[in-house]
Amino acid sequence: TGNSDIFRRPVAAGEAEQLTADPSDDFAPVPSPDGREVAFHSWRSGSRDIYVTRLDGGGVQQVTHSPKQESNADWSPDGNAIAFHNLTTGGGIWIVRRDASGRWGEPTLRRAGGFSPLWSPDGQSIAFLSTLTGRSLLLMPVDSGPERTRVDRSENGAKPVDAAGWADGALLYYLTRDANGHAAIWSVAATGGPSREILRFDPALHPSPFVFAVRNGNFYFSAQDRESDIWALEVQVHAR
Repeated sequence: TGNSDIFRRPVAAGEAEQLTADPSDDFAPVPSPDGREVAFHSWRSGSRDIYVTRLDGGGVQQVTHSPKQESNADWSPDGNAIAFHNLTTGGGIWIVRRDASGRWGEPTLRRAGGFSPLWSPDGQSIAFLSTLTGRSLLLMPVDSGPERTRVDRSENGAKPVDAAGWADGALLYYLTRDANGHAAIWSVAATGGPSREILRFDPALHPSPFVFAVRNGNFYFSAQDRESDIWALEVQVHAR
């Protein structure tokens, strides 16, 4: 319809169900761990903000309220907190929590210069991409403590990390592309060590950056179907 809305569909088969229909664009949906809610970011307030909607039709909650351009939310395993990044001033990873009444509090900055946070399955760590090191993959404790580099771009053939996802608490998968745009999926242990390439895409397939998830032994990603048309324009020159 010319508007970006949120849909869901069964993994195996079935029709897509539209979940949002706001005139503003909605992006980057992430289901909650219990499958009852979905978090996303939207332009409904005039800038990017995080929203949560219930899948039983219980309405939409606006989680953040600022001009910081919040986006790309990820749930904590218990479903009571969301990590997200903002797109202003070099990015930054923030965490917002809700209380027992369901009310969301004020977000707190966890780390400057990071984006695409991913909460670990055990709830203890957050993996993220660093804007300060050319899209390397790092890991940090949720509340405080030193961060650890798991994939350094300089050690990865100078290929930036486009997206990542947890397989379990011990393994991370991530997506890269080389200078020619060819994409591959790699794995790396959360405790550190060398990466292993496990899948290289056909050059004709173009996975989209930052759209990647690992669920129940499957990879989910968005791919671009690139197509170009050739047009001819006849120009008539009139003498004066």
